[in-house]
Amino acid sequence: MKESGVHCFLSWPLLFLLGLLLPVMWSCNLPPSGTSSSGTDSSTSDEAERTRKMEEKAAEIERHAEEIRNMQGTEQEKIDAMNRLEEERRELNEM
Repeated sequence: MKESGVHCFLSWPLLFLLGLLLPVMWSCNLPPSGTSSSGTDSSTSDEAERTRKMEEKAAEIERHAEEIRNMQGTEQEKIDAMNRLEEERRELNEM
């Protein structure tokens, strides 16, 4: 008997969360599927190109970070390299 009480107690938060999320989901306006105009295709390809550039930039930043971790040099050179890396990350975040 005690187990069913625990099970019931654990399901209440889940049901409450579901109750909160349902109105949000109903209010979302989903784009109609299967109907795309040339403007939508253009914006989709622009967005895909932008995403591709951001992914390339992120991969480049990751390569630079790995190079800095493995670099030999003075502390000042390492600090300068880290500063350049942080600048690249800021540029990526602005994208």
